[in-house]
Amino acid sequence: MVQERSERTRGRLVEAGAALFDRRGYAGATLGEIAAAAGVTKGALYFHFASKEELARAVFDQAACSLRSAWGGPSAPSSPLQGLIDAGYWLVDALGADPVVRAAFRLGREDGGWQTDPPYAFAGVRGFHSVWAAVVRDLLAGARRAGELRGRSGGPGPETLVVTAACGLEVVFADGCPVEERARRVGALWEWLLPCLVPPGTVGAYRTRPPAPQPQPA
Repeated sequence: MVQERSERTRGRLVEAGAALFDRRGYAGATLGEIAAAAGVTKGALYFHFASKEELARAVFDQAACSLRSAWGGPSAPSSPLQGLIDAGYWLVDALGADPVVRAAFRLGREDGGWQTDPPYAFAGVRGFHSVWAAVVRDLLAGARRAGELRGRSGGPGPETLVVTAACGLEVVFADGCPVEERARRVGALWEWLLPCLVPPGTVGAYRTRPPAPQPQPA
């Protein structure tokens, strides 16, 4: 019971920290405000996080865990290229609904210290963009191994094009955009990219519309 209560408190602090980092940035958010927003004392905050930097890293790590859980490891989709298309929709939805993901991107833009582990870096990409770029890179590599890419889609060109376009989604939608417009733009992006990536005649094998909503457990 005590451990569950402690975990809930830690979760509230991460959520409150993310909301304030998202709105005010790292420098503008104070630990007192974060504690008040989470409904705990400042002493309780320090029990879980020794500093604002430690709390910010927890926000970053939670966002990275959400992204990797959705699109990496054992949960990787059977069609990596379709997974890559759907990952774009996941990202723009998260930017609209999840302050933890938005805060992770903002922390990455504001402070070069918010680096993830080197294996997730891509061509000098920094901050949370490096985590997102690594997922995109891995899905694209999976598509190449699965034979989903056309013969001339080797080398760094396709990876650079797709990662650059995917990282740009955060920039385009960071300041808000209607849900319908987000979906339209992501779909339009893939309608242009797919013919460059896949063998002739196979474009129709991929859905560029948003994925169907997953049924909620009863």
